[in-house]
Amino acid sequence: MAMGLPASKRHNRNFIDPLCFGGDGKFRILHLTDIHEVDPDMDDNEDKTIPQRKSEETMNVIEQCIERTHPDLIVFGGDNISGYWQEFTYDYMYKTIKRITAPAAERNIPLAIVFGNHDAECEYMLPFLMKENQIGIYAEYGNFRNTFNDEDISGCGNCSLPVLSSDGSRVAWNIWCMDSNDYVRDDRYNVIEGAGYGFVQPDQIKWYEKQAAELKKSNGGQAVPSVLFQHIPVHQEYNVLKEVSEGTDGAVERNGKYYTAPDGVFSDGEMHEAPCPPDSHGEEFESWKKTGDIVAAFFGHDHTNTFTAEVDGIKLVQTPSAGYHSYGKKRGGRLIVLDENIPDSIESEIIFIEPLYGEVTCK
Repeated sequence: MAMGLPASKRHNRNFIDPLCFGGDGKFRILHLTDIHEVDPDMDDNEDKTIPQRKSEETMNVIEQCIERTHPDLIVFGGDNISGYWQEFTYDYMYKTIKRITAPAAERNIPLAIVFGNHDAECEYMLPFLMKENQIGIYAEYGNFRNTFNDEDISGCGNCSLPVLSSDGSRVAWNIWCMDSNDYVRDDRYNVIEGAGYGFVQPDQIKWYEKQAAELKKSNGGQAVPSVLFQHIPVHQEYNVLKEVSEGTDGAVERNGKYYTAPDGVFSDGEMHEAPCPPDSHGEEFESWKKTGDIVAAFFGHDHTNTFTAEVDGIKLVQTPSAGYHSYGKKRGGRLIVLDENIPDSIESEIIFIEPLYGEVTCK
């Protein structure tokens, strides 16, 4: 685990403006998740060549979402690259990250990321895929906002991004970037088969609570309203679903059980696949409730889900996949608008982008 930024990039922070609300009192965030990009020249054992059109379609989604939303911040929501391809080399990884960050860099838009379960999946075979190496490449972009970690805790990229009021006098909102890790692992970092997806670890939760308390103290004892981004959703999404029998119209299946969404439970979007959170571990959500700052949490991971559900006053929001190198049909992102004068609500809009070449076959 590492803190801060690479020494060669720390000077960037001396020349970077803080995130700040505009004169209209709004702050616009573009959430792009599950980009799953690979360098289009990379060989693949399955297809022999990565279809160029998949990369072209993916980059068109990123470009068009930016053009339509005019964001003040872009957040990549994990599985930003397809790190399960064993054919990756360092050069391919480097070019892939540079490729997906180019639309932000060309416009000098602030960029933040979280990691998913696939970004570094083949690290055990390809050590250069480690997340600290990847975030070092992102950090070559001068308007990149993450650190390795704000403290020496589990994961990579855990950080807090304050957004100042339009007059710069106070922190009006805060943005949390959390690494939800990849899979449940043993003490030797080996994946435990059948143990499910990763989750935010206790030391990360402790760091979040400490940071949130410091923000609250500086805000006159009031919790600073916050949004949070991580890749893998929390298990509490199932709190709004109804378990039904097999064969029920519209039901989705997970672990041998079937679920539907009751009418009106989603304020927007749809559920097309069963949510895939960790098998248990509700501690993170309970921490959000106790701390009282999280207005909404945004997830990727489940490519075809686009719903917003509210659980115990916290919005749990799924953003559709942006990338064409993995499963799904419709691709896009989500625009999130914060208002410095309305600390307990957000505006959110799903953005779908039509493909350039019609339907693109994806596994």
